[in-house]
Amino acid sequence: MTVGALNNGFTPQTRLDCSSGFQVGNRWFKNYESEAYGMIGFDRALQLSCDTFFYRVGFHFWQKYGSDPTNVNAKDPLVQEAKNFGFGSETGIDLPGEASGRIADRHWKLAYWKSMKGYYCSMDRKGNAPSAFLKLFAHEFCLEGSYYRAGDAVNYSIGQGDTIVTPLQLARAYAALSNGGTLWKPQIAKAIVSADGKVLKRFTPRATGKVDASASSIRYVNQALLGTPKVGTLAWKFIDFPLDTVHIRGKTGSAEVYGKQSTSWVATFDDNYVVVMMVTQAGTGSGTSGPAVRKIWEALYGIKGMNVDPAHAAIPGTVPPKDLPTFMKDGSILPPARED
Repeated sequence: MTVGALNNGFTPQTRLDCSSGFQVGNRWFKNYESEAYGMIGFDRALQLSCDTFFYRVGFHFWQKYGSDPTNVNAKDPLVQEAKNFGFGSETGIDLPGEASGRIADRHWKLAYWKSMKGYYCSMDRKGNAPSAFLKLFAHEFCLEGSYYRAGDAVNYSIGQGDTIVTPLQLARAYAALSNGGTLWKPQIAKAIVSADGKVLKRFTPRATGKVDASASSIRYVNQALLGTPKVGTLAWKFIDFPLDTVHIRGKTGSAEVYGKQSTSWVATFDDNYVVVMMVTQAGTGSGTSGPAVRKIWEALYGIKGMNVDPAHAAIPGTVPPKDLPTFMKDGSILPPARED
């Protein structure tokens, strides 16, 4: 959302109110735990996970381009930027059954309304909704469920509403932030090797796209996210961690689903690795996923206390070697020689 905003009129100097809530029509969209931090920039909004800051960004674009809720072709820079980062599409990983996720834009909402209006209009007409919430939902859905309103836009701006994202999509998107904007196809296999050690086929890394965004906007987000484990929502879980040596960037999230506990999200990355954790119905991102994510980083870099020892890293030397292992005739496998 920040990259999309910075490429469509907002700037690093923009200041918006991180208020306790934001009024849209007859609904009060509150900030998480109703915290208020005053006028802040995109950097602090990311570090603090300020919902109302991004509500204002989403509402701005809705007013500027799409205030006609029936116009399915209205421009939406935030929707387009999410698609640029690969959300709403399969990554192409070499495993079966990958989910594509969903960016619930105006076209999707119209299609969903057409497919479901018979069900909800029948529920509304018969008055047999199983709860007060569904009774109201069915009535409103039947009347105008195809309309993309301001509430949809502000909900979308923080990843809520009908948006669906897989952990793998999120990992690839943060990898793109780290590498300057290239979307790589995730791969499980590096090579196929016969029983006698002969390399039959190699799978070279393959780029599948490039994020359409300025280099400066990507650099800005990278720099801002360095602050999340230092002074933001992850800071309480990264106390006495060698952040000046292992330069972790991070973002926390608490995805809400009606009738369930929040889903905990944490996405972290540096120049070598991306670590994403999602725990369903687990509460806040930092509170639930933060400690486990920290343990993973400690294992990746051989961290004990404030000491970083590459010899004790999960992969000795920290960075995975480019070469393949050596497959011996007796069946043993020797790791490739490390590059100094």
